[in-house]
Amino acid sequence: MDLQPWLIGLFLFLAGCCLGSFLNVVIWRLPHYGTPTHFASQTATLTLSWPSSHCPVCHSSIRWYCNIPVISWLFLGGRCDICRTPVSVRYPLVELSVGLLFLALYLAYFFGGWGGEGFQFPFHGDLTLLLHLFYVFALLAASAIDIDWFEIPLILPGLLLAVALAACVAGFGPMLPTLSVDMPTAKIALGATIGLLVSNALLYLKILPRSFPLPPYPVAAPSRPLTPPPSPAHPGWMLVASAIVLLLILAAWFAYGLKIAALAMLAGGVLIFLIGVLPRGTASDLAEQVLEETRITSARREILKEVLFLLFPFFFAFAGLFLPLQIPALPVVERLLGVLFGMLCGGWLIWAVRIAGTLMLGRVAMGLGDVFLLAGIGAVVGVPLVGIIFFLAPILALLWAIVIIILGRPNVLPYGPWLSVAGILALLVGTPIVNWYAQRIFAHPF
Repeated sequence: MDLQPWLIGLFLFLAGCCLGSFLNVVIWRLPHYGTPTHFASQTATLTLSWPSSHCPVCHSSIRWYCNIPVISWLFLGGRCDICRTPVSVRYPLVELSVGLLFLALYLAYFFGGWGGEGFQFPFHGDLTLLLHLFYVFALLAASAIDIDWFEIPLILPGLLLAVALAACVAGFGPMLPTLSVDMPTAKIALGATIGLLVSNALLYLKILPRSFPLPPYPVAAPSRPLTPPPSPAHPGWMLVASAIVLLLILAAWFAYGLKIAALAMLAGGVLIFLIGVLPRGTASDLAEQVLEETRITSARREILKEVLFLLFPFFFAFAGLFLPLQIPALPVVERLLGVLFGMLCGGWLIWAVRIAGTLMLGRVAMGLGDVFLLAGIGAVVGVPLVGIIFFLAPILALLWAIVIIILGRPNVLPYGPWLSVAGILALLVGTPIVNWYAQRIFAHPF
């Protein structure tokens, strides 16, 4: 490999670390977006750009050389340069994890063979890489916010859908979802999308009732403490664990080569991110509140309103099979249908679990944010990988459930992080799993 690919890899790693710094801003500020805030003798609504980066204790602006990702935190000993207040170890770990994930996808697609023959350096496959880098960024943001507040801002899966549609219109790329117009599922996707639009219009016009008028989970409100994540009392173990992960990535590189190293870097980046964001006191404090808010006496009655909402998409999907629809056999149409079908299947899978679980348990089984999140994931990766993510996520959640039971913490889990982690890992391992299964059932890969 000549110098140019390595320079691009270095650029993506550094760009990922810088975007990881912005990700810290998104994680902290997005749940509080629009909250009235007083800073530097000025009162305005909080945005992602205002106020500028500052110490929450002494309110001094952070100078540029104190805001270099990872390096500044290490150089300053994890403290504010002015008042020496401890700065959470979450910040450098999030920055490092995004850099590793960006580099891992670049190496995996263009040099590790994980993306198939469609990726050829330097320009064949760039559209997919950019889409997946944004996908990773959005999923990490959703994960951390869900861990902190048991909430997924709906703008994040909405952006995933919008960016997936834009990528399909922009042109063909490897790993982008497609759906042939000759398949019956094409008419199902088109009909269900029309039905979904009809249901939303009826909901907006208040013809359909809105379920759970009082949200079953905490929502963004000015009453939330407008403070960044505190520094853990003993952050040393988090640094040691992250260093061990980095050493394992290096060991995989030297022992197994670039292909396995790229996979190890992807998994290691996710693990470092989780090390940084999971040990949070806020989640423990909210756990009992979330348990109480899910025990809604009218949960079964309210969930039936969502069943009514879904009748229109299912009716139009079924009707589309029997109508003489002529869908243009254009590549861009097939890509758009692939995005829509992935969105619908992803959303329906989690929504079915939410409805069935609520009817059986008599309490809210899963948040609507998880429904929207897997819908956004499905729009990016398509239907085959949605199935892998759907079955992989509960395995990851179960592993964490075992950990928190051992630690004696409240047994309340936000499910969004595990959907997100499964969605990131599936970018590399999803297709091999699908092909392995298809070869045994259908005697040929997808």
